[in-house]
Amino acid sequence: MKSLDGLRWTLKSTRPLLYASSSYIIATAQGTLKSSGQAGLPRWLHSSKIFEWPVKPSSPTQHVLSQPMRSLMRQIPHPVVVITTLENAHSIADLRDGSKDQLPPPVPRAMTVSSFTSLSIDPVPRVTFNVSLPSTTYQALMKCGRFNAHILSSDDHGARIADLFTRGNRPPAAEETTRDLGEPDLGVLAGLEKLGVRVQGRDIWQREWEQAKIYKKQVAATGGTAQTVSDVDLPPSGTLPVLQGQGVMHVLKCEYRHLSPPVEGDFDHHAIVIGEVVDIISGESEGENSIALAYADRAYRRIGQKLLDRPTPDQENPLGKKR
Repeated sequence: MKSLDGLRWTLKSTRPLLYASSSYIIATAQGTLKSSGQAGLPRWLHSSKIFEWPVKPSSPTQHVLSQPMRSLMRQIPHPVVVITTLENAHSIADLRDGSKDQLPPPVPRAMTVSSFTSLSIDPVPRVTFNVSLPSTTYQALMKCGRFNAHILSSDDHGARIADLFTRGNRPPAAEETTRDLGEPDLGVLAGLEKLGVRVQGRDIWQREWEQAKIYKKQVAATGGTAQTVSDVDLPPSGTLPVLQGQGVMHVLKCEYRHLSPPVEGDFDHHAIVIGEVVDIISGESEGENSIALAYADRAYRRIGQKLLDRPTPDQENPLGKKR
């Protein structure tokens, strides 16, 4: 079947035998294109297949409330959190797959999200946020199965960290990559040193990758049977980038949880991430400002004056009785 450009070229270079106001294109068995209405056609053409002129699909119609909703949501403060994970964090299944000869090195991925919130506290602490697709970090997170969520301080340090990861997973244009220095590639995290932020764990995840390559060779040498594989020690894994320095209040280490059953929604454009919190690390900015960084009306914000104190659960119900 000819493409739209091909059809246009064919029509321009072919002299039609009949002229009419109809917009149909008649493709005969011999592949000759003729522009004509159906009336008055020879009998042998009436059985030919008729196609309408290909029309370029129009953009999806925007919902009538899309723009008002966007303007409204800008007025609501949202928490700003930086998510880090690793691309090419290999599972045991990958290491035992004999069809894969090479193990690509791990590459840090990061993104700033403004939809982070607590999903549950008991019996299991869980957090959630959504991601606009396509997203390289989201793809890496799903395959890795883990991520770190960095809660940022509401000051200039926290705002600059958040803003660094709004450009996607491209290293800073003027940054000298750590690969050139013979160190593990930091990718998008390379610009953090100028902000006084350290990336912890890079030597460990690099070492885990080296040990994974050794494990893969050992499995291949033993033939890869269930018995021989069980005799080979599993390599360590699970280290992800942790950011520490001014601007980082807390780091939540999380395990990715698939949605089951799936939630209905527009998953061609957005994805919902749920993480189970397995550990909490205190940052260097803990205690300096108890309120985390927020974002509203296209700017990073600090929550201001306290308006009304709410009693604690014990103060609200001192006898512990359910209401």
